[in-house]
Amino acid sequence: MTGDLLDVGLWESVAEVARRKGITRQSLNERVDRLESEGLITVKRAGRAKMINVAEFDRVVGDIGDAVKEGAAITRAEAEGVDDKNPALRDHQARAAQYTADLKYLDLEERLGRLVPVGEVEDAATKCAEAVVRVIDRLPTYADVVAAAVGKDGPAGARAKLKEIAREIRQSIAESYGELARKAEPMTLAPADFDDAG
Repeated sequence: MTGDLLDVGLWESVAEVARRKGITRQSLNERVDRLESEGLITVKRAGRAKMINVAEFDRVVGDIGDAVKEGAAITRAEAEGVDDKNPALRDHQARAAQYTADLKYLDLEERLGRLVPVGEVEDAATKCAEAVVRVIDRLPTYADVVAAAVGKDGPAGARAKLKEIAREIRQSIAESYGELARKAEPMTLAPADFDDAG
């Protein structure tokens, strides 16, 4: 789904995320399996534990920020009256920083067009497949020229004509893809897109 930078991000077990969110591990596990099968999240294994990137998961399900807010509330309660060297506070601050960095990385990847919704990829693949099928459906129109080539030069004539037809088909497919690309909505990035990145 995403690049190497997210691989070192904030990863937690499904059991830990379920505990923190107050839901059953089984229901979260089913949801994670579905999201993974749809190509929306990446899952890693650490022994028997199934690990998910917390920011990636929250972003997909629309709960952005929950992990940081929940951790902050717990840490504040634990750290009441304790100095800045409290390990729980440091751990939460590191976790919150990594979560925020993961979210910003995912946002940047999406803005740069390297992370796109699965539905958009499926739509584009369907359009490409339809373009190829339209070109292939024209094959029967070549029957007369192939028959004439066979009548004139036998199998060698058919091979030569079929090679010519294959070149025409490749050219038609390339032109169809070019037309799809021209019709596609261009992606532009404006400096304002990055104003909240800091």
